[in-house]
Formats: sequence, structure tokens, C-alpha cells
Amino acid sequence: MSKQHAVLTPWVIAALGVIGMLGPFGTDTYTPALPSMSRDLNVSMPLVQLTLAAFTIGMAVGQFVAGSLSDRIGRRAILLGGGTLVALAALAAAFAPNVYMLIVLCAVMGLASAGGITGGRAVVADLVDGVGATRPFTILGMVVSLGPILGPIGGALVLSVFGNWRAIFVALAVFAVIGTIGVLVLVPESLPHEKRHRGGLLAVFANAGKILGNRQYISHALVLWLTFGIMFAYISTSSFIVQENLGLTPGAYATSFAVNGIGVVVTSFITARLAGRVDPKRLLLIGVIGQCVAVVGLVLIWATQFVQSMPIFICLFVLVVSMGFVYGPVTALAMVQVRFAAGTAVALLGSIQFASAAISASIVGVVSQNAFTALVVVASCAEVLVLATVIAGAVIARRNPQPVSR
Repeated sequence: MSKQHAVLTPWVIAALGVIGMLGPFGTDTYTPALPSMSRDLNVSMPLVQLTLAAFTIGMAVGQFVAGSLSDRIGRRAILLGGGTLVALAALAAAFAPNVYMLIVLCAVMGLASAGGITGGRAVVADLVDGVGATRPFTILGMVVSLGPILGPIGGALVLSVFGNWRAIFVALAVFAVIGTIGVLVLVPESLPHEKRHRGGLLAVFANAGKILGNRQYISHALVLWLTFGIMFAYISTSSFIVQENLGLTPGAYATSFAVNGIGVVVTSFITARLAGRVDPKRLLLIGVIGQCVAVVGLVLIWATQFVQSMPIFICLFVLVVSMGFVYGPVTALAMVQVRFAAGTAVALLGSIQFASAAISASIVGVVSQNAFTALVVVASCAEVLVLATVIAGAVIARRNPQPVSR
């Protein structure tokens, strides 16, 4: 189907959001069942938690593979194939006889779900030119961001009704089938045959080199990667900060996490409404300033040892919700000049994004035994790099103005 006949309607974005949610939703859905999985499979908790690591690594690797492949065979094949494979792997995981098989199947689910994340972004890049993609990218990110919020709730609900962790994977398989059917019915092919790349692996790496050498792309991609690293530093430390440093209950942590998650959805909605009327660079700047304010606040709290619940909650809230102003604009700006290989470009965004998350989560574990100190150190370093990248990007743009396609 040609670009003239393929239109990015709200239904298409909704379908792309659901299939793209499979990865974030899948990793969080069975987290409430980790203790029961450990008991049922008769293994240690760290071994069960390897399923999460396998899922995340699968998403990081899978996005590069899926994105590059979609430049050759089209977007629908990746979206439909990925959704189908997630459904099959999730169903098999429900009957996994041991934790080792479960780890392998979670890695497969991660690889397959990457098709939904990368394919959805590529469809948007195919159908909307330039910074005009800010709104659809933001809406898509908003829908996908519901996954980490709804995942634990859905998993806990299934666990309470059926009393067995295996039912969660059956439910995940059903969700994957629904998402795949939505793509089949609603999402057209957005990459015409004449625009597909016929080269092999060498062509993929050649395109990747051109993309990473594009100043417009790399300056905005760095902002996305670093801010996502800050987000995962928060995710990795928030439960310890709330429960150990502040001495509050698990319920208080769940409430604060949910409030912050809802805040991201709200700011994403605001960004989507402002897109088209406000320059995406200004929206991005709002998000970066919000993060800076939050990080400075955390540094002051750490320096003065004024470790009180309300100031920390406020700073964490601002730090997290600022991401809603960053994701859509920075993705649209990164993609402006690299649409000749949109699949590979969004794959690099996604793969390094999840690699950044993994590195950030690992660093906070070794920087300090104090979770709050670890978050302050990692977030401060990352935010300094974000500011440096934004300033350098602005200087480059003034010295070497380039036309922006719309």
C-alpha cells in the first residue's frame, strides 16, 4: 500500500500502541507473582528474576534486528510476526517445566515484542514528515507507557482470581493475540516496495553508520538515551528509597509509583495537545528544565541530609513526569533527517535506549549502598550530559542550519 493510501488515523495509533505495549506490559505483568514462581519452581528468587533480565535483553537486541529487517520486508510483517511469536512464547511459558526453560521463553518474548515497539515507531516515521511527527510519537509513547502501570495491576488481578502464576502468561498470550488482530485489521503497510532496502547485513551497518553520523539524529538520540537512563535509575531505586531510606510501607511505594506513572501519561497528553502549536524544541526544553530542577532538588536534599518524605516525593514526581515532555518531541526531532532508513533509525533509538536502562540499573547497584545516594549520583551525571548535549546541539544547529522536512 502506498503512502498516499496509508493514513495515520487514531485507530492506527491505538493499534500500534497496544502491540507496542507488549514489551513493557509483559515484563511487569508477572512481577507480582515472582515469589510464588520461586516457590513453585523450587529455585531462588535471583534465578527467577533472571527472566526479567532475559526479557529486557531480548527487547534491546530484538529492536535492532526488527527495525533493520522492517526496512527490507515492510512494517506489517514485523508487527504481525512479532505479536504472533509473543503469543506462542507466552503460551509455552505457561507450561514451562523449569526456570531455565522459562528464562529462554522470556528472552524469546522480549525479542518478539521488540517488533511492536520498533514497527510502530517506523510506521509513524513513514507516514508523517519532520517535526509534524511530534504529536503521533507522543500519543504512541503515552499508550505504551500505560504498560508499566497496568502490567502489575493486571498480573495481580489474574493471580488473585486464578491463584496460579501460569495463568498470567496465558492472559499475556491472549493480550498478544488481541494486539496482533488489531494490527491485522487496522494497520496498513506504510513502506512501499520501491522504498525497501534490498541490501544484506553490510547495507544495514552502512545505514546505521550514516544515521549515527547525522548530527541532528545523534544530538537528540543522546538526550533520549540519557533521560531513559535516569528513568530506570529511578525505577531501580524507588522501592528502596521509599521503604528503606524513608521507612514507609510497600503500599506507600505502590501509591507513589502509580501517581508518578499517571503523571507521565498526563504530561504526554499535554504534549500531544500542544504539538503543532508549540515548537517541539520548546517542549523538549520544558522537559529537560523539569529534570534539571528535580535533580538539583535531590542534590540539595542529599547535601543537607534533609531526607524527608514530601520533598523527595515532589522531586521524584517532577523528575519522572518531565519525561512526558521529552519522549515525543525528541523522537520526532531525531527522525527528521534519517527517514531514508526509518526502521534502522528507530531500532538504534530503542536498542541503545534499553541498553542505557540496563547500564543505569547496574550502576545504581554498585555506586552506593544507599539507594537515595545512588539515584542522586547517577541522575546528576546523566543530567549534566543531557544539558551538554542540548547546548551542543543548539550551537551546531545555529552554525549549520539544515532544512527540515515537514
